[in-house]
Amino acid sequence: MTEAASCTPTARRAPERSDDGIRWRQLWELLGILTISQLKARYRRSFLGFLWSLIVPLFQIVVIGFVFQGLLQHNIPNYTIQFLVALLPWTFFNDTVLGSCPTYLRFRDVVKKIYFPRWSLPISIVTSSLVHFLLSMVILFAVFLIIPVDFDPIFLFLIPLTLIEIVMLSGLALGFSVLHTYYQDVEYALGALIRMFFFVTPVMYPTSEIPEGYRYVFLFNPMATICEGFRGVLLRQELPLPEHLTVATVFSIICLVVGIVIYRRMSPQLPEVL
Repeated sequence: MTEAASCTPTARRAPERSDDGIRWRQLWELLGILTISQLKARYRRSFLGFLWSLIVPLFQIVVIGFVFQGLLQHNIPNYTIQFLVALLPWTFFNDTVLGSCPTYLRFRDVVKKIYFPRWSLPISIVTSSLVHFLLSMVILFAVFLIIPVDFDPIFLFLIPLTLIEIVMLSGLALGFSVLHTYYQDVEYALGALIRMFFFVTPVMYPTSEIPEGYRYVFLFNPMATICEGFRGVLLRQELPLPEHLTVATVFSIICLVVGIVIYRRMSPQLPEVL
């Protein structure tokens, strides 16, 4: 049996059924075990381990910072730190969406042989990516102590921004993990779409660099609200515009509802498909 099978102590043999009979405490324990398993699997046989999740974005920051400020002479104040602040929620989004796609294929032996709440597998991708995100935020605040940046109570608004992203990612993970099991082109299509989505999300640039007549377009991009929200809260002590925040919240709830609907309709056949 695979490592994943040993990480489901609450599992029992039975067909897929409602999870109502399983206590919430057991569900949290299962989710915690799966999250730890995902974190261990991600860096198995890696010498640097978690440091890779910092090295890659730092290298990206150095390269893009050199191109924008060194070669193109873009005079964006504190460009490197502006990029870093927006890159962290984006990396959380990117890692979760792409990481959730092959979840059921990787755990096929467990899904086919053992009953347990199968939604916990894609959600464990969300929680493991959240752990990386929170650790990266600790590093960011350590950088703020060096710069220095004045800490402000408005920083607490990062919590609702993060919750909005978690809700959105939970829905996307539930939906895409099941869809990819049926149609394995989903992962490749998502990879291409996310690369394009990166450039229309204000990660490499603040929205102040966008011509004012086009800024309304970003109202319909929830990741633009989240990334720019992080930048505004941490660097300018400004809250996101209420209309942007409302659209992002509604979009996140829609993602969650659609993801749950897709999961409920398609997950009962997972053992046969796998």
